[in-house]
Order: sequence, then structure tokens, then C-alpha cells
Amino acid sequence: MKKTLVAIAALAAFGAQAQSSVVIDGYFDRAYTSVNSTNNNNDARSVGSNAGTTTVGIKVREELGGGLSVGGSVNTDWSDLGGAQQKDAIGTAQRDGFANSQSFVDVTSKAFGTLRFGTPNSFTLTNATAVAAPGFSTAIGSAYSSNFSTVNGLGTGKTDNGGIVNASSDIKNSAAVAQTGVTAGQRAIRIANTVQYSSPAFYGVTAHVGFTPQNNNDTGAGTAVAWNAAKGDALGKAYGNTIGVKEYALRYTQGPVDAMYTSIKYSVGSNIVGAGASAVTTAFAAGLTSTQNLLGATYTVMPSLKLHAGLGDFSSSNDAYKGKSTQFGATYTTGAWDIAGQMAKVDDQSTNNADRKMTGLGVNYNLSKTARAYVRYDSINYASNKAAFEGSEQKRTAIGVSKSF
Repeated sequence: MKKTLVAIAALAAFGAQAQSSVVIDGYFDRAYTSVNSTNNNNDARSVGSNAGTTTVGIKVREELGGGLSVGGSVNTDWSDLGGAQQKDAIGTAQRDGFANSQSFVDVTSKAFGTLRFGTPNSFTLTNATAVAAPGFSTAIGSAYSSNFSTVNGLGTGKTDNGGIVNASSDIKNSAAVAQTGVTAGQRAIRIANTVQYSSPAFYGVTAHVGFTPQNNNDTGAGTAVAWNAAKGDALGKAYGNTIGVKEYALRYTQGPVDAMYTSIKYSVGSNIVGAGASAVTTAFAAGLTSTQNLLGATYTVMPSLKLHAGLGDFSSSNDAYKGKSTQFGATYTTGAWDIAGQMAKVDDQSTNNADRKMTGLGVNYNLSKTARAYVRYDSINYASNKAAFEGSEQKRTAIGVSKSF
């Protein structure tokens, strides 16, 4: 349920009535979570958001008449004060503070669609979490989380580095990573300086386009800039340039079918070169492009049963990232219970050739329309086609409560 604070305001200066609204909505989630890794250094017990992202949003809209409106949205995502680590810096920052999630201004026409300016969520994120696998968000059991994703390459999904393009990162604290090239994957979440357009629906079909301009004028000449491995700064950020992004999507929603195709492409400019670790220089090589495609679908077999699936592929111009992904699952509702499960795997076709797979399970007991108790579980193998090594497998379990409003 959404709480409307201001319903109607008069625009006397224009001699007409216009409707304005301010809505506060969000989602609260806390669970006791246990992580069991084959690298004991990664074992942890914590309390945090593990069925979805705890967030509070403010949405404003003003109806101008004739089907035209202007609005905006700003969200802030919260985690516990450092979670299991309880570090002062993390606790103080609260994951970079107010407005650390999507925020944008939009102009909406019922006849012509919506134009957004700012940092909106990507269409690929919507496809991965609302169409291809609607039961798991980006938390435990998801095929699009910071611990497991169905794509490799460039993206904006690194924890504590939101909105900045970075490369697929190695799994944490594994001495064998250098030999195996194993990663947890990458995600498209949101990126600053973005313009998006979404069309009205025509016979259930909507079209979507996103554009983030590339800045490529800073050559770095005469500037000594060191890559900060501890913070994970990208070379583009260090030199003042930015990576361009283009995204396209088509979605069909009608009757029992919800299907979506998304394609996102990152383009590195000719001047994003410079000092730093050789792996980073390769990841952000001048002229590099990185593309990720996903076809997702949900089919409602009956009101109590939904089937969902996703087929994806990813590639880059230097073949550092190349592969395919598959995922499938189901959600079954009986009374107050929701039961969901899915399996996902990545076939890495790059020279690293490190496949990975994930099984996710979830159970909700709905206390009301907006409150639930839940259990989440996933099992991840980061190198399913390789000999097991320290940190190559991980299991997570969470028991918690969530409340939306």
C-alpha cells in the first residue's frame, strides 16, 4: 500500500486546477543469514536484507492536463551498519547515503510515452528480476545478485560502487582465482547521466531505449593517476572519461504471457587507457565494447502456478567475455504460501572457460498482503567444469521477515 501525503494542489498562477501528489513507498527486509563457503574465511553470520533490497522511495507527480504529467522518483537503499563486517566506514556511509538508488525526473504523455532523465534502473534489471525470474529479486536465490549473475563483462552491479561501470570481478578471497579466472559475474543495475524512453503499450507491446553519453576528451596527458585497487576505481573514472551505454528492450504483456528481450552495450572510448594493473588495463582497453542480451518470459499456467525462464548471451570485442546462460524455474501459490525455485547456469566460452551454476529456493508465508515471513536458500558452484578449490562453492540460508508499504 502506498501512502499519499499530498493529493491536490491549486496552480492559481495559471488559472486552472492541477493535481499533484507526493507518495512515499518502500520495502523493509531483515533476515538472519548463514553463509557456508569451501573457503572458511568467507563463512559468516549476519542480519540483513536477503529476500530483496530494503529501500524507501519518494515519488512526485503533477498532472498538467491533456494526458501530460511531470514527475520524479528518488530511492534510498539501506543495509545494516556494515552488516557482518561492522566497519566504521561502511556503517557511516550507509552504502553512500541518501539517494544511492535510482533517481530521475520524467515527462509522461499517455499518447507518446515516458521520457526519463537521471539514474533510472536499467531495462535489463527489470527483465532479469521481474520477467525471467520474478521470485527472487537480487537477493539469495537470485540469478542476478552480487554473488551470482548470468552474465560476464562490463556493468554497474558491483556492491558499494553503484552507478560506475566496472568489469566482472573475481570471487572473493580465493587464492586460486588467478589460475582459474573464476568470477561471480556482472550486472546492469543503473548508471548516472542516462536518458530513457518507454513507449505506450500497443496490443500489449512496449518499446524501450536507454542512452548514456560517452565522455572521451581527457587523454590523461601530464596527469599521474594511479588505479586504486582497494577501492576498485575504474580507469575511466580516474581519467575523467566515462563509458557510453546503449540499451534496447521490447516487452509483451498480455493474457498469461509476460515476455521481454533486452540488449545492453557498453563502449569504452579511445582515450580510456593508462596506468594500473594489467588485468584492469585489459578490462577497460581503448575501444572495447561489451554486450549482454537476455530473453526472459513468465507464463501463468493457472493463477496458482507460474513458469519462468531466461536465455542470455554476452560477448566483448576482445573476446575477454564470451558465453551463454540458461535459467528456468517456477512459483506455486497455495493459500498463504508461495514456493519458488530456479536453476541457472553460465557456459563461459572465453579463454577463462570457467562455467558456474546456481540453485535457488524460496518459501514465503504471507502474513498479510504486504507482510511475509520467508526462507531463502541457494547453492553456488563458481567453477562447475573445474576441479574443486578453496572458495569454489558456497551455500547461503536466510530466515527473515519483510514488509512493503
